[in-house]
Amino acid sequence: METEEAKQLLIKYNAGECTEAEKALVESSFLEYNEYEIDILPERIAEIGEQIYEELPSNNKTGKSINLWLGIAAIAAITLLTIGSWHIFDRFTLPTERKIVQDVAPGGNKATITLANGKTINLSDTKSGVTINGNNLRYLDGAVISNVNEQDKSLVLQTLSTPKGGQYQILLSDGTKVWLNASSSVRYPISFSEAKERVVEVVGEAYFEVAPNKAKPFIVKTTTQTVEVLGTHFNINNYKDEGSTVTTLVEGSVRVINLSSHYAILKPGQQSLISGNNINVQDADIETDLAWKNGRIEFKDANIQSIMKQISRWYDIEVEFKGEIPKRTFNGGISRESNLSVLLKILEYSDIHFIIEQGQNSRKKLIVTS
Repeated sequence: METEEAKQLLIKYNAGECTEAEKALVESSFLEYNEYEIDILPERIAEIGEQIYEELPSNNKTGKSINLWLGIAAIAAITLLTIGSWHIFDRFTLPTERKIVQDVAPGGNKATITLANGKTINLSDTKSGVTINGNNLRYLDGAVISNVNEQDKSLVLQTLSTPKGGQYQILLSDGTKVWLNASSSVRYPISFSEAKERVVEVVGEAYFEVAPNKAKPFIVKTTTQTVEVLGTHFNINNYKDEGSTVTTLVEGSVRVINLSSHYAILKPGQQSLISGNNINVQDADIETDLAWKNGRIEFKDANIQSIMKQISRWYDIEVEFKGEIPKRTFNGGISRESNLSVLLKILEYSDIHFIIEQGQNSRKKLIVTS
């Protein structure tokens, strides 16, 4: 591809005007650049990348809001023109004293089931989810879950939990589908047949596609709220470190009730925020709020602190801030299958720098500096 063609393609990408094929070319080139080695001059790579980056719109580069796609476009310019190597990429993007000395792989399918008697079953990381149907406990592909005898399976309540760096799906006995994000759990009965209501409990973040049943309302409980539905699709973010519980409705209708018995009825495209005794309703950004469930890490007007919370959960890494961190917001995102360094190298454009070190208890530590 010629230089001018690459520039025009990147400008279209940043403006959101690329076709699906063009978008895939830019993103795949950026994410896969380190798989190739071509003998080219590092000085020429840096020159081309800097030139194209400078010719992109400048308002987001120096303002308070940073568009991560600008960083991707500048980096992708190098890969589209030359498909450079890791050491060339580092020369262009990172000052030598700020190199990321280690990397962190993304999370994946990891979970455990805890039975009512306290027995814990480690679920396979080669499977994406489990299905609950009375005494039957299987993976979504039909494979039998081992280490579970008939006495264990007859117990009424179970809890599916994901660790940091984990995600999993569960198909409940009524046909309701649940996706669990990292560091989350859902507690459920093995059958709703004898109950007047279908009640589950959630910690962390979960997305629900509730099977319709007018005779048995579906109820999701968290530490701060109760959500009542008949049949609908919605997301609950109940992480303790987020400061509020956010319920985002995709389709159907739900009633959200806080601990003070105040309630709000949500329409599709709305979300409720519960903090203390307050419950507020606002328009939701569905694409951003459900990005995790769709295999993406997305940010919209997010500060570095909130970004680091997501990173800590998904990459199972400690985060430490040093020095005065610039007060800026970010827009953009990457695939959840990307290594941590991919996102960090983009964030470097905003004068925020990172070092990955070995932390305690075999966990890596991400140090964020100005």
